[in-house]
Amino acid sequence: MSNIIQVGLYNAEASSSKELSGQIQSLNLVRLVSQVGNDQDLANLLENSSIQVVFFHLDPDHAKTIDLIENVAQRYPDIAMIALSHESDPEGILAPIRAGCDQFVCEPVEPDDLAAALARVMSKRFQKKGTSRCICVTGASGGAGTTSIASTLAMEIGQLTGKRSVLVDLDLQFGDLAVNFDLDPKYTLHDAVTLGDDLDGSVLENILTPTHCDVSLLPRPNNIEQVEHISPDAIHHVIATLRGSYETVVVDVPRHINPCSFAALGQAEKILVICQLLVPSIRNANRLVESLKKLGVLNERIEVIPNRCGSSGGRITVKDLEALIKRPVYACIPNDYLYVAQSIDFGRPLSSGDKKKNPVREEIRMIAKKLVEGPEDETEPTDQRRGLFGRLLSK
Repeated sequence: MSNIIQVGLYNAEASSSKELSGQIQSLNLVRLVSQVGNDQDLANLLENSSIQVVFFHLDPDHAKTIDLIENVAQRYPDIAMIALSHESDPEGILAPIRAGCDQFVCEPVEPDDLAAALARVMSKRFQKKGTSRCICVTGASGGAGTTSIASTLAMEIGQLTGKRSVLVDLDLQFGDLAVNFDLDPKYTLHDAVTLGDDLDGSVLENILTPTHCDVSLLPRPNNIEQVEHISPDAIHHVIATLRGSYETVVVDVPRHINPCSFAALGQAEKILVICQLLVPSIRNANRLVESLKKLGVLNERIEVIPNRCGSSGGRITVKDLEALIKRPVYACIPNDYLYVAQSIDFGRPLSSGDKKKNPVREEIRMIAKKLVEGPEDETEPTDQRRGLFGRLLSK
Protein backbone atom coordinates (compact mmCIF):
# COMPACT_ATOMS: atom_id res chain seq x y z
CA MET A 1 0.00 0.00 0.00
CA SER A 2 1.50 3.30 -1.09
CA ASN A 3 1.69 6.46 1.00
CA ILE A 4 1.35 8.53 -2.19
CA ILE A 5 -2.10 10.02 -2.74
CA GLN A 6 -3.18 10.06 -6.38
CA VAL A 7 -5.05 13.28 -7.19
CA GLY A 8 -6.44 15.02 -10.24
CA LEU A 9 -7.29 18.65 -10.97
CA TYR A 10 -10.26 19.87 -13.00
CA ASN A 11 -9.70 23.47 -14.05
CA ALA A 12 -11.32 25.18 -17.03
CA GLU A 13 -9.65 28.51 -16.24
CA ALA A 14 -6.37 28.51 -18.14
CA SER A 15 -5.00 31.61 -16.40
CA SER A 16 -4.92 29.86 -13.01
CA SER A 17 -3.61 26.52 -14.30
CA LYS A 18 0.04 26.92 -13.36
CA GLU A 19 -0.62 28.37 -9.91
CA LEU A 20 -3.18 25.75 -8.85
CA SER A 21 -1.19 22.78 -10.11
CA GLY A 22 1.91 24.13 -8.36
CA GLN A 23 0.05 24.47 -5.05
CA ILE A 24 -1.22 20.89 -5.25
CA GLN A 25 2.19 19.56 -6.21
CA SER A 26 3.70 21.35 -3.21
CA LEU A 27 1.81 18.96 -0.92
CA ASN A 28 4.21 16.30 0.23
CA LEU A 29 3.34 12.66 -0.55
CA VAL A 30 0.75 13.76 -3.10
CA ARG A 31 1.01 12.99 -6.82
CA LEU A 32 -0.89 15.14 -9.30
CA VAL A 33 -1.69 12.57 -11.96
CA SER A 34 -3.21 15.01 -14.44
CA GLN A 35 -4.84 18.40 -14.88
CA VAL A 36 -7.86 18.47 -17.21
CA GLY A 37 -10.09 21.26 -18.45
CA ASN A 38 -13.15 19.59 -19.98
CA ASP A 39 -15.71 16.87 -19.28
CA GLN A 40 -14.31 14.27 -21.67
CA ASP A 41 -10.77 14.50 -20.40
CA LEU A 42 -12.03 14.21 -16.83
CA ALA A 43 -14.06 11.11 -17.72
CA ASN A 44 -11.00 9.51 -19.31
CA LEU A 45 -8.88 10.37 -16.26
CA LEU A 46 -11.33 8.84 -13.80
CA GLU A 47 -11.86 5.76 -15.94
CA ASN A 48 -8.21 4.99 -16.65
CA SER A 49 -6.35 5.89 -13.47
CA SER A 50 -6.51 5.19 -9.74
CA ILE A 51 -7.49 8.70 -8.69
CA GLN A 52 -8.45 9.06 -5.02
CA VAL A 53 -9.15 12.79 -4.87
CA VAL A 54 -10.22 15.35 -7.48
CA PHE A 55 -9.76 19.09 -6.96
CA PHE A 56 -12.49 21.04 -8.77
CA HIS A 57 -11.78 24.67 -9.59
CA LEU A 58 -15.27 26.16 -9.81
CA ASP A 59 -14.27 29.26 -11.75
CA PRO A 60 -15.15 30.55 -14.28
CA ASP A 61 -18.46 28.63 -14.72
CA HIS A 62 -19.77 27.61 -11.30
CA ALA A 63 -23.05 26.07 -12.50
CA LYS A 64 -21.39 23.84 -15.07
CA THR A 65 -18.70 22.66 -12.66
CA ILE A 66 -21.25 21.90 -9.93
CA ASP A 67 -23.28 19.80 -12.40
CA LEU A 68 -20.08 17.94 -13.19
CA ILE A 69 -19.41 17.38 -9.47
CA GLU A 70 -22.90 15.88 -9.07
CA ASN A 71 -22.28 13.47 -11.95
CA VAL A 72 -18.90 12.40 -10.57
CA ALA A 73 -20.38 11.90 -7.09
CA GLN A 74 -23.06 9.59 -8.50
CA ARG A 75 -20.81 7.57 -10.79
CA TYR A 76 -17.67 7.47 -8.62
CA PRO A 77 -18.85 7.54 -4.99
CA ASP A 78 -15.46 6.35 -3.69
CA ILE A 79 -13.61 9.35 -5.12
CA ALA A 80 -13.26 12.32 -2.76
CA MET A 81 -13.68 15.87 -4.07
CA ILE A 82 -12.43 19.26 -2.93
CA ALA A 83 -13.78 22.52 -4.38
CA LEU A 84 -11.61 25.61 -4.95
CA SER A 85 -13.01 29.05 -5.70
CA HIS A 86 -12.75 32.79 -5.11
CA GLU A 87 -16.44 32.70 -4.23
CA SER A 88 -16.71 33.07 -0.46
CA ASP A 89 -20.40 33.81 0.21
CA PRO A 90 -22.34 31.08 2.10
CA GLU A 91 -24.32 29.88 -0.92
CA GLY A 92 -21.19 29.71 -3.05
CA ILE A 93 -19.59 27.46 -0.45
CA LEU A 94 -22.66 25.30 0.22
CA ALA A 95 -23.49 24.60 -3.43
CA PRO A 96 -20.46 22.36 -4.17
CA ILE A 97 -20.83 20.67 -0.76
CA ARG A 98 -24.46 19.81 -1.56
CA ALA A 99 -23.36 18.52 -4.95
CA GLY A 100 -20.95 16.06 -3.35
CA CYS A 101 -17.70 17.81 -2.46
CA ASP A 102 -16.07 16.84 0.82
CA GLN A 103 -14.28 20.15 1.44
CA PHE A 104 -14.19 23.74 0.18
CA VAL A 105 -11.06 25.91 0.07
CA CYS A 106 -11.27 29.63 -0.67
CA GLU A 107 -8.86 31.34 -3.01
CA PRO A 108 -6.28 32.70 -2.77
CA VAL A 109 -5.26 29.29 -1.50
CA GLU A 110 -3.05 29.08 1.57
CA PRO A 111 -0.82 25.96 1.57
CA ASP A 112 -1.76 25.13 5.18
CA ASP A 113 -5.48 25.33 4.36
CA LEU A 114 -5.05 23.07 1.36
CA ALA A 115 -3.06 20.52 3.36
CA ALA A 116 -5.58 20.55 6.21
CA ALA A 117 -8.54 20.08 3.85
CA LEU A 118 -6.87 17.15 2.15
CA ALA A 119 -5.92 15.59 5.49
CA ARG A 120 -9.53 15.81 6.69
CA VAL A 121 -10.78 14.22 3.49
CA MET A 122 -8.32 11.36 3.71
CA SER A 123 -9.09 10.80 7.37
CA LYS A 124 -12.84 10.52 6.76
CA ARG A 125 -12.78 8.73 3.44
CA PHE A 126 -9.85 6.35 3.45
CA GLN A 127 -8.70 5.67 6.98
CA LYS A 128 -9.49 2.10 7.97
CA LYS A 129 -12.67 1.99 10.03
CA GLY A 130 -13.04 -0.15 13.12
CA THR A 131 -12.27 -0.28 16.81
CA SER A 132 -8.50 -0.40 16.45
CA ARG A 133 -6.53 2.52 17.88
CA CYS A 134 -3.03 3.72 17.11
CA ILE A 135 -1.24 5.87 19.71
CA CYS A 136 2.06 7.53 18.89
CA VAL A 137 4.33 8.63 21.75
CA THR A 138 7.10 11.06 20.90
CA GLY A 139 9.48 13.25 22.86
CA ALA A 140 10.00 16.98 22.57
CA SER A 141 13.61 16.53 23.67
CA GLY A 142 16.12 13.80 24.34
CA GLY A 143 15.76 12.03 27.66
CA ALA A 144 12.12 13.00 28.12
CA GLY A 145 11.19 9.45 29.13
CA THR A 146 9.25 8.59 25.98
CA THR A 147 10.27 4.93 25.78
CA SER A 148 9.44 4.15 29.41
CA ILE A 149 6.07 5.87 29.08
CA ALA A 150 5.26 4.08 25.80
CA SER A 151 6.17 0.70 27.34
CA THR A 152 4.09 1.20 30.45
CA LEU A 153 1.20 2.72 28.53
CA ALA A 154 0.98 -0.30 26.19
CA MET A 155 0.85 -2.65 29.17
CA GLU A 156 -1.71 -0.61 31.07
CA ILE A 157 -3.98 -0.52 28.01
CA GLY A 158 -3.58 -4.29 27.63
CA GLN A 159 -4.57 -4.79 31.26
CA LEU A 160 -7.54 -2.42 31.00
CA THR A 161 -8.94 -3.98 27.83
CA GLY A 162 -8.01 -7.57 28.57
CA LYS A 163 -6.53 -7.76 25.08
CA ARG A 164 -2.87 -7.94 24.15
CA SER A 165 -1.60 -4.68 22.67
CA VAL A 166 1.34 -4.21 20.31
CA LEU A 167 4.33 -1.96 20.94
CA VAL A 168 6.38 -0.83 17.92
CA ASP A 169 9.90 0.61 18.22
CA LEU A 170 10.28 3.20 15.46
CA ASP A 171 13.63 4.47 16.71
CA LEU A 172 15.21 2.45 13.93
CA GLN A 173 18.85 2.93 14.90
CA PHE A 174 18.99 3.12 18.70
CA GLY A 175 15.60 2.06 20.05
CA ASP A 176 15.56 0.55 23.55
CA LEU A 177 12.15 -1.07 23.82
CA ALA A 178 13.54 -4.61 23.85
CA VAL A 179 15.97 -3.63 26.62
CA ASN A 180 13.08 -2.24 28.66
CA PHE A 181 11.58 -5.74 28.67
CA ASP A 182 14.92 -7.55 29.06
CA LEU A 183 14.32 -9.36 25.76
CA ASP A 184 16.54 -10.60 22.94
CA PRO A 185 14.01 -10.79 20.08
CA LYS A 186 14.40 -13.31 17.28
CA TYR A 187 12.59 -11.13 14.73
CA THR A 188 12.47 -7.36 14.24
CA LEU A 189 10.77 -4.67 12.20
CA HIS A 190 13.27 -5.39 9.44
CA ASP A 191 11.95 -8.94 9.10
CA ALA A 192 8.41 -7.63 8.86
CA VAL A 193 9.08 -5.08 6.12
CA THR A 194 11.13 -7.49 3.97
CA LEU A 195 8.00 -9.60 3.49
CA GLY A 196 6.34 -6.77 1.55
CA ASP A 197 2.85 -7.61 0.31
CA ASP A 198 3.15 -11.14 1.73
CA LEU A 199 2.86 -9.69 5.22
CA ASP A 200 -0.50 -10.37 6.86
CA GLY A 201 -1.88 -10.69 10.37
CA SER A 202 -1.01 -14.34 10.82
CA VAL A 203 2.58 -13.83 9.68
CA LEU A 204 2.99 -10.77 11.91
CA GLU A 205 1.77 -12.74 14.89
CA ASN A 206 4.74 -15.07 14.48
CA ILE A 207 7.18 -12.18 14.06
CA LEU A 208 6.09 -10.32 17.19
CA THR A 209 7.93 -11.03 20.43
CA PRO A 210 5.59 -11.77 23.35
CA THR A 211 6.41 -10.26 26.74
CA HIS A 212 5.56 -11.46 30.24
CA CYS A 213 2.63 -9.03 30.34
CA ASP A 214 -0.17 -7.95 28.00
CA VAL A 215 2.10 -6.68 25.22
CA SER A 216 3.69 -8.05 22.06
CA LEU A 217 6.79 -6.24 20.82
CA LEU A 218 7.99 -5.36 17.33
CA PRO A 219 11.55 -4.10 18.01
CA ARG A 220 13.90 -2.02 15.89
CA PRO A 221 16.29 -3.77 13.46
CA ASN A 222 19.28 -5.58 14.93
CA ASN A 223 21.80 -3.82 12.69
CA ILE A 224 21.98 -0.16 11.72
CA GLU A 225 22.74 -1.23 8.15
CA GLN A 226 19.25 -2.74 7.90
CA VAL A 227 17.60 0.64 8.46
CA GLU A 228 18.19 1.75 4.86
CA HIS A 229 15.88 -1.04 3.67
CA ILE A 230 12.92 0.32 5.66
CA SER A 231 10.74 2.78 3.76
CA PRO A 232 7.79 4.92 4.89
CA ASP A 233 5.49 2.79 2.73
CA ALA A 234 6.70 -0.35 4.48
CA ILE A 235 6.13 1.15 7.94
CA HIS A 236 2.65 2.27 6.97
CA HIS A 237 1.85 -1.24 5.72
CA VAL A 238 3.15 -2.89 8.90
CA ILE A 239 1.15 -0.62 11.22
CA ALA A 240 -2.00 -0.92 9.11
CA THR A 241 -1.65 -4.72 9.19
CA LEU A 242 -1.17 -4.68 12.96
CA ARG A 243 -4.32 -2.59 13.33
CA GLY A 244 -6.23 -5.24 11.45
CA SER A 245 -5.39 -7.84 14.12
CA TYR A 246 -4.90 -5.91 17.38
CA GLU A 247 -7.12 -3.44 19.19
CA THR A 248 -4.25 -1.18 20.29
CA VAL A 249 -0.97 -0.32 18.60
CA VAL A 250 1.40 1.93 20.54
CA VAL A 251 4.32 3.37 18.57
CA ASP A 252 7.46 4.78 20.17
CA VAL A 253 8.29 7.53 17.64
CA PRO A 254 11.71 9.23 17.70
CA ARG A 255 11.70 12.99 18.03
CA HIS A 256 13.26 13.43 14.57
CA ILE A 257 10.53 14.28 12.09
CA ASN A 258 11.12 12.29 8.91
CA PRO A 259 9.11 10.31 6.32
CA CYS A 260 9.21 7.16 8.45
CA SER A 261 7.73 8.95 11.45
CA PHE A 262 5.09 10.50 9.16
CA ALA A 263 3.99 6.98 8.20
CA ALA A 264 3.17 6.26 11.85
CA LEU A 265 1.86 9.68 12.88
CA GLY A 266 -0.51 9.58 9.93
CA GLN A 267 -2.38 6.63 11.45
CA ALA A 268 -2.60 7.88 15.02
CA GLU A 269 -5.80 8.69 16.87
CA LYS A 270 -3.63 10.35 19.51
CA ILE A 271 -0.13 11.79 19.35
CA LEU A 272 1.30 12.17 22.86
CA VAL A 273 4.10 14.74 23.00
CA ILE A 274 6.25 14.10 26.09
CA CYS A 275 8.27 16.99 27.50
CA GLN A 276 9.94 18.15 30.69
CA LEU A 277 9.40 21.40 32.58
CA LEU A 278 12.62 22.85 31.18
CA VAL A 279 12.87 25.80 28.80
CA PRO A 280 14.40 23.91 25.83
CA SER A 281 11.95 21.03 26.22
CA ILE A 282 8.78 23.11 26.40
CA ARG A 283 9.90 25.29 23.49
CA ASN A 284 10.45 22.17 21.41
CA ALA A 285 7.06 20.84 22.53
CA ASN A 286 5.40 24.02 21.31
CA ARG A 287 7.30 23.86 18.02
CA LEU A 288 6.29 20.25 17.51
CA VAL A 289 2.61 20.91 18.28
CA GLU A 290 2.48 23.88 15.91
CA SER A 291 4.29 21.95 13.17
CA LEU A 292 1.90 19.02 13.43
CA LYS A 293 -1.08 21.37 13.17
CA LYS A 294 0.39 23.06 10.10
CA LEU A 295 0.93 19.65 8.55
CA GLY A 296 -2.79 18.93 8.74
CA VAL A 297 -3.01 17.07 12.05
CA LEU A 298 -6.30 17.86 13.76
CA ASN A 299 -5.73 19.82 16.95
CA GLU A 300 -7.73 17.40 19.10
CA ARG A 301 -5.44 14.51 18.17
CA ILE A 302 -2.38 16.16 19.75
CA GLU A 303 -1.81 16.00 23.50
CA VAL A 304 1.10 17.34 25.58
CA ILE A 305 2.24 15.49 28.70
CA PRO A 306 4.96 16.90 30.97
CA ASN A 307 7.11 14.21 32.61
CA ARG A 308 9.06 14.36 35.90
CA CYS A 309 6.81 17.07 37.32
CA GLY A 310 7.57 18.27 40.82
CA SER A 311 11.35 17.99 40.53
CA SER A 312 12.99 20.12 43.18
CA GLY A 313 14.56 23.34 42.01
CA GLY A 314 12.41 23.73 38.89
CA ARG A 315 11.24 27.27 38.15
CA ILE A 316 8.79 26.39 35.36
CA THR A 317 5.30 25.21 36.31
CA VAL A 318 2.62 23.29 34.46
CA LYS A 319 0.67 26.55 34.17
CA ASP A 320 3.65 28.13 32.41
CA LEU A 321 3.67 25.23 29.94
CA GLU A 322 -0.07 25.50 29.31
CA ALA A 323 0.23 29.24 28.72
CA LEU A 324 2.90 28.65 26.08
CA ILE A 325 1.18 25.82 24.21
CA LYS A 326 -2.27 27.44 24.62
CA ARG A 327 -3.95 24.23 25.75
CA PRO A 328 -4.34 22.19 28.93
CA VAL A 329 -1.92 19.32 29.40
CA TYR A 330 -3.38 15.82 28.96
CA ALA A 331 -1.75 14.52 32.13
CA CYS A 332 1.15 15.33 34.43
CA ILE A 333 3.54 12.49 35.28
CA PRO A 334 5.31 13.01 38.62
CA ASN A 335 9.01 12.59 39.23
CA ASP A 336 10.41 9.35 40.69
CA TYR A 337 13.72 8.96 38.94
CA LEU A 338 15.05 6.17 41.16
CA TYR A 339 11.96 3.98 40.69
CA VAL A 340 11.98 4.44 36.90
CA ALA A 341 15.75 3.90 36.61
CA GLN A 342 15.56 0.66 38.58
CA SER A 343 12.72 -0.59 36.39
CA ILE A 344 14.79 0.06 33.27
CA ASP A 345 17.93 -1.55 34.69
CA PHE A 346 16.04 -4.70 35.65
CA GLY A 347 14.13 -4.87 32.35
CA ARG A 348 10.81 -4.59 34.19
CA PRO A 349 8.48 -1.84 32.97
CA LEU A 350 6.69 0.18 35.60
CA SER A 351 3.36 -1.62 35.67
CA SER A 352 4.86 -5.11 35.67
CA GLY A 353 5.77 -7.29 38.62
CA ASP A 354 5.29 -4.60 41.26
CA LYS A 355 2.12 -4.71 43.33
CA LYS A 356 2.75 -1.58 45.35
CA LYS A 357 1.31 1.67 44.12
CA ASN A 358 3.63 4.25 42.63
CA PRO A 359 2.61 7.78 41.52
CA VAL A 360 4.32 7.44 38.14
CA ARG A 361 2.61 4.16 37.36
CA GLU A 362 -0.75 5.42 38.61
CA GLU A 363 -0.64 8.50 36.39
CA ILE A 364 0.22 6.44 33.30
CA ARG A 365 -2.66 4.14 34.20
CA MET A 366 -4.97 7.18 34.21
CA ILE A 367 -3.64 8.16 30.77
CA ALA A 368 -4.39 4.65 29.52
CA LYS A 369 -7.91 4.86 30.91
CA LYS A 370 -8.54 8.19 29.16
CA LEU A 371 -7.29 6.78 25.87
CA VAL A 372 -9.42 3.66 26.13
CA GLU A 373 -12.61 5.12 27.59
CA GLY A 374 -12.30 8.74 26.46
CA PRO A 375 -12.86 11.79 28.68
CA GLU A 376 -16.24 12.00 30.37
CA ASP A 377 -17.30 15.04 28.34
CA GLU A 378 -16.30 13.46 25.00
CA THR A 379 -18.69 14.82 22.37
CA GLU A 380 -16.57 14.44 19.25
CA PRO A 381 -18.28 12.31 16.58
CA THR A 382 -16.87 8.83 16.15
CA ASP A 383 -15.75 9.36 12.58
CA GLN A 384 -13.66 12.35 13.70
CA ARG A 385 -11.73 10.18 16.16
CA ARG A 386 -10.51 7.74 13.56
CA GLY A 387 -6.90 7.66 12.41
CA LEU A 388 -5.54 10.63 10.60
CA PHE A 389 -4.08 10.60 7.13
CA GLY A 390 -1.61 13.23 8.34
CA ARG A 391 1.03 12.30 5.82
CA LEU A 392 -0.47 15.00 3.59
CA LEU A 393 1.97 17.70 4.44
CA SER A 394 2.87 21.14 3.17
CA LYS A 395 6.51 21.51 2.25
